[in-house]
Amino acid sequence: MNINSKPVRKCHGCKLNLGDRCAVYDNPHNRWHNSKCSGYNNPELIKKYKEEIEKYAHKIQEENRKIGAKVRHTEEHHQGVRVPISRKLS
Repeated sequence: MNINSKPVRKCHGCKLNLGDRCAVYDNPHNRWHNSKCSGYNNPELIKKYKEEIEKYAHKIQEENRKIGAKVRHTEEHHQGVRVPISRKLS
């Protein structure tokens, strides 16, 4: 049996499916062994997950801003001169 954290095909319509992992369970494959996942669109689990994410929303925005800054520092400028390596963010 292939054991990994990636959701299975049956998880497709679930709101807890994050694409590469499940928001609640470490191993979604084991949740479907009885043809029914107890977390599939479970309103209580979705509410709990959203409350947990709200605590860290500012961290996500900060990370996105840092990633955008790194990308902008590697873009070629209109004059064709790149930003020197010493000025790039690490």
